[in-house]
Amino acid sequence: MKKNSLLKAMLYVFIAYVILSWIIPAGYIQNGTLVASETKPVGLLDLVRYPIIAFSSSVFVLQALVILAIGGFYSVLNKTGVYGNIIESIKKKFKGKEFRFVIISTVLFTVLSSLTALSLPLLVLVPFFVAGILSLGYKKGTAFLATFGSILVGNIASTYGFNTNGYMYYFLNVDMNAAILYRAGLLILLLVILLVVVNKVSKKEINGSEKPKKSTKKSTKKTTSSEEKTKDELCIPFYDGSSSKKRKATSLSIVGILLVIISLISMYNWAIGLNIKIFTDIYESITNYKINGYPIFANIIGSVDPFGYWSNYELILLLVVASLLIGWIYNLKLKDVVSSFGEGARKISKVAFYVILANIVFLMLNSSNTGANIYATIAGRVLDLTKGFNIFTTGLSSLIGGLFYNDYPYMLNSLYATFTSYNGNVLPLVGIVTISLHGFMMLIVPTSIVLVCGLTYLDIPYTTYLKKALKYLLIALVAIVVVLAIAALIIK
Repeated sequence: MKKNSLLKAMLYVFIAYVILSWIIPAGYIQNGTLVASETKPVGLLDLVRYPIIAFSSSVFVLQALVILAIGGFYSVLNKTGVYGNIIESIKKKFKGKEFRFVIISTVLFTVLSSLTALSLPLLVLVPFFVAGILSLGYKKGTAFLATFGSILVGNIASTYGFNTNGYMYYFLNVDMNAAILYRAGLLILLLVILLVVVNKVSKKEINGSEKPKKSTKKSTKKTTSSEEKTKDELCIPFYDGSSSKKRKATSLSIVGILLVIISLISMYNWAIGLNIKIFTDIYESITNYKINGYPIFANIIGSVDPFGYWSNYELILLLVVASLLIGWIYNLKLKDVVSSFGEGARKISKVAFYVILANIVFLMLNSSNTGANIYATIAGRVLDLTKGFNIFTTGLSSLIGGLFYNDYPYMLNSLYATFTSYNGNVLPLVGIVTISLHGFMMLIVPTSIVLVCGLTYLDIPYTTYLKKALKYLLIALVAIVVVLAIAALIIK
């Protein structure tokens, strides 16, 4: 039953939302005032209709397609045999100092997530680091924390992420550099705590050092189950162990690194977030160039946006192109590349399926044509408990928002009308509070996209994750509260 605990948790959240929709009226915040109308309950037909809409909505399907494309990409890498060379070189290079690789992974994902808040492009790197960590003798717990968990922690302590701080600038004109020292301090604090926790978990896992339970004559079935679990732990997703010593990994490494760099650069909105317009200027100069009045380059390029405005469409295209390019470089037949890509997509299809499921509550919340929803009503009443900005009510509304929204900009969109009435000096603090506490909830709720991806990819039961992560979650929450308290005392 533990294997289905994530699906059950999603079902419980779904049922809870359905019940609340019958009790809490839908509302919206206008000019800092809550406007609540009537309840908009989820009916019997809606129980079927919303899941169907989720599986046909381009936004959610695109997220799933990115996951499928990542699986296809890594399947092609395995087909070359060169990917195995890289993993084997990691085992040799870090032999006797395995935890260094875990540190590299944890720091890399946490910092990149904090700087960009681009979770899906970062997931492109995850299977590689998971394979490296597992091949070094660690188990799923360490692999999860050093990859998926690190991405989530980076989102909590977002420094320059456009999907977090960028939207604070977009909605409330809060400069990206405002209160940066507090955000950077929170990042360092959470990263240090995470490294301590990862180190503690890894020491229990490395080389199977966890003490086995004593066996008895009556424990034949349990022993068999334990053996199967151990065998399952040794199975590394998207790494079949094959290698080809005759082929060099240089080209594959270059393509992989360029794929990640281009993804992050092209999907980060430089113009709006940091007022860096070099990419849009280059794009405009190219597309506006004409020969005898004919826009030659604009027509050749086609309907492609400039760097900074790329989305999941382009990310999928990059993964497909990278797969084809690697296949060509290593002399794979086109049909082998296509079949390998399809096989990889099939293997990771469960993760993609769960990603869509994780969006159903988010879909129901945003299904109103008027924009009214039950979260706005709840948050509005919480914020109305105090006059003006209050760190407690703002934090509580952000925690509640994490239960409903798995995408921060949408939560902010429900609240920003209230925040506009606050003194401008406190708005940077509003950003830290809402981003950090919403991000904290993404470490807990079974509708968090990265969390769902990680638990499904590594086949970790949701209940097991919560039990083992409880201490870190509590310590992380205390660290967030401390930083927020210090910031609140200084920022007025």
